[in-house]
Amino acid sequence: MFDVLVDELRTHSTEWLRREREELISQQRNLRTRELAVVRVLDERGQVDCSIGTQGESARVVRDKVETARALESLPAVAAVAFDGGFSDEQLSQVVRLADEGSDREWARRAPHVDPIELARLVRNVSKPSADDSRARHAARELHVWWTKDQRFLHVRGRLPDVMGAQFEQTITAMTEQMKPAKGQAWVPFEQRAADALLQLCDPPAVDDEHAPSLAALAGVQVAVPLHGPAEIAGVPIADSLLEQLRANASITPVLVDGRGTVLAIGRAAPALSPKLRHAVLLRDTRCRVPGCGRRRGLHAHHLLPRSWNGKDEISNLAAVCPAHHRLLVPHGLLALVGNPNLPDGLELVMASRGPPMVAA
Repeated sequence: MFDVLVDELRTHSTEWLRREREELISQQRNLRTRELAVVRVLDERGQVDCSIGTQGESARVVRDKVETARALESLPAVAAVAFDGGFSDEQLSQVVRLADEGSDREWARRAPHVDPIELARLVRNVSKPSADDSRARHAARELHVWWTKDQRFLHVRGRLPDVMGAQFEQTITAMTEQMKPAKGQAWVPFEQRAADALLQLCDPPAVDDEHAPSLAALAGVQVAVPLHGPAEIAGVPIADSLLEQLRANASITPVLVDGRGTVLAIGRAAPALSPKLRHAVLLRDTRCRVPGCGRRRGLHAHHLLPRSWNGKDEISNLAAVCPAHHRLLVPHGLLALVGNPNLPDGLELVMASRGPPMVAA
């Protein structure tokens, strides 16, 4: 049947086929919107179970349809465009999360011309993530490795949150791009070169003294701080407290934009803390200052009193900490290092309350 139809369509011109496809897409979208209206009424009557799939659709797809149908009822302008075939399924499921009664007409006009990936990014930025949200993401990090039964392949699966994910992706991508075969040599797929790059990360560092203290390299991850809404890393909104923690160990490039976010000029990159100050902290501390931690490699500079709590970029307000403990400290975490960092035993770890913690006696 399908091959017969294809043979029949081959007799038509390309222009006719394009018009036919556009008409079919419009009809499909109109029918999908009518289906959503039916779903809405069935939902009101308690006849839709979002926990199970139906009609060959997964439970996630059913749940998405119910949520879209509920939202469309209060968005007449968006619904009208949907009936006319103006939205793809991807666009419609995102725009109903962006629009409200006040912005209904605006999004009905704009959204049909916006890529669904960009709409999804705008949806993620509707609300600014809190420090609790960010800590929950970090707590959900995981990495699983297991061998096949014949011990021929090691499988790797996991998930990394915001900063960790962006840093890992950027590092692996950069290393993989550098492994392109020379001209004339056989081409190696990106996936195979990425596996080689991952193994390269396991090589021990070539240093004269592996026990010598060192600072972590300045973060190469790009963070976008828009005029409105949350900061983003790799398109993922992050909490303000996490952004503040990144600052002390990052190189900052100022970018001038206009009211629409269009880039007008890019300044020169510079570290947030001077290299001399960072090095002075390393020379004084030589290890992570969290009591009981002896890590000496890849240390971060940490503000004992965060800048958002009126802390200063001074050595008396800075301490070297390892990345694992840095995430747990204020302003992002729930712990604080307090005391005098200039004394070998001058710092202790305490639970932090809202606002600046009390300095230990």
